[in-house]
Amino acid sequence: MAEEDIPPRLVALTTVRGVGCTGVTLRAISELEEIADQRELVTQCVRYLRRELSGYASLWHLERALAAGDPATELPRFAARLESDATAAVDTAHRLLAGRAGEFVTAPSSGLTRRLLARLGSASEHGRTGLCGADALGPGEMLNIVGTHDLAERLPTVVVTTPDRLVPANVFGTLGSPLFERIPLSMFEAVVVGNEVLTPAEAGARAAALGAHHPA
Repeated sequence: MAEEDIPPRLVALTTVRGVGCTGVTLRAISELEEIADQRELVTQCVRYLRRELSGYASLWHLERALAAGDPATELPRFAARLESDATAAVDTAHRLLAGRAGEFVTAPSSGLTRRLLARLGSASEHGRTGLCGADALGPGEMLNIVGTHDLAERLPTVVVTTPDRLVPANVFGTLGSPLFERIPLSMFEAVVVGNEVLTPAEAGARAAALGAHHPA
């Protein structure tokens, strides 16, 4: 099966910007559901997306979910879980931050932080608290859009993300692109993962623990 067999709308996703990892992954699943009865093609498409969108940890989790079951079942199940986790992360971060004085500064491109800001109602480049998403989170570092490091260095910054961004060290080391940078987890104030507020060390330990169950 040749790469030219990949549906054009899936290829187009590799150049989408500004919707974050969650947005791209959900769009990819929607397109993959159209070919869910062609398991070999689905597998090739996910491998292609992993290669071309090499900073998105959720695609690694999606690939493993599809390896374990039928695409017609696993694709909508993964999408529902991702949407539920995203809603939980926004709700949890809102409870954490709603009473905090001062406005917020965000790293670009995270759909979750945009949803959160719509509820917090205050954003400014002169804010007192930083907000960012995560494209991948490993045992000791996070991968996110360039500019996140500067934000975390300048302000107390909270990461808002979902469990599908956590990956073990052997996987985290394979992820990245010129659009992303690696930031030590220790630079962040807290990490919201779905419905939990974790310390950076706790989030890193969660990612490390995945290594015992999931090879690269």
